[in-house]
Amino acid sequence: MTDPVLDVGLWRERIAALESETVTAAVVVQCDLTWLRADLLSLRNEIDQAVMRAQLRRGDSLTVDRVVLHSLPVDFAAAGRAFEEWQLRMSAAGLLLCTDGRPAPRIHRLILGGDQSSAPIPDMVEVLDNGDWTDHRRAGLALDIIHTAGATTPLTGYDMNLDGPFGDADPSVYM
Repeated sequence: MTDPVLDVGLWRERIAALESETVTAAVVVQCDLTWLRADLLSLRNEIDQAVMRAQLRRGDSLTVDRVVLHSLPVDFAAAGRAFEEWQLRMSAAGLLLCTDGRPAPRIHRLILGGDQSSAPIPDMVEVLDNGDWTDHRRAGLALDIIHTAGATTPLTGYDMNLDGPFGDADPSVYM
């Protein structure tokens, strides 16, 4: 699968690096609406699963900050179903990863201003390997957004509607 905007090989390489003991942090930005295309669902799922797997396996030795959109720009409401499903799954994964006192995954929802139709930062996976970011400038852009008061809001388990006969007891039913 190739996409003119998305370097799939680079995404897979950087996400795979999360398994390395020398990688201690990563920033993953997925704010482009391209991620909501039906033909990228399997790649989006692959990335989500790899991040979850690395967080489960590596525990406190790996910090992953993910940035996704808080809400869709009005012009893109048609992608709403895919967007809601993805946020619900990330929220459920966060609940499942928070067992046994583990910290919650850090998912930051980027708040776009009323006049913005796209994120002010590029999509990326940058990893901190042996104390060096794969791209200092891009990682810095993402970290600046994350640390700017009011620019993001966390995605938490509170964002899930855990109604239904099994949802309260087992959030994995939403996966």
